[in-house]
Amino acid sequence: MNSIRESVFYPEVLKEINLHYGNFYFFDGFIVSEVFRNVVFGWEEAKPIINAAAAFYNTDGSQLVYISNRINKYSVKPVDWFHFANYSFKLMGYGVVNYTDPGLINSKLESLFVKSKFKSFNNLMDALQWAAALKNTIRN
Repeated sequence: MNSIRESVFYPEVLKEINLHYGNFYFFDGFIVSEVFRNVVFGWEEAKPIINAAAAFYNTDGSQLVYISNRINKYSVKPVDWFHFANYSFKLMGYGVVNYTDPGLINSKLESLFVKSKFKSFNNLMDALQWAAALKNTIRN
């Protein structure tokens, strides 16, 4: 379980946002989140990141991939995805990196609420390669 900050990918970070509930790393075409232990992550926590991404990338999100690097144990409010769906910010893809079997099961439930391309991973490298491949499809 590697944090972006401790990985070879950290030099590629274009912007880093540190909030009381997690760290968010903006790359070229994708965002990686690392939410802190015991946080309940829902719409209220997502809104500041959505607004920051819209301003930083100057986009409605349709050309962005979001990767949740779940290095810590925390909860997600899957029903809050309905708020996200009604918001004008739409993602091209949503990836979840889980390091435990229960985490993989939870992400399958979460996928039912996500309207964009969704994929689960068991390592960060595969998730980043997937995000890069999605990003390249819109550039070609």
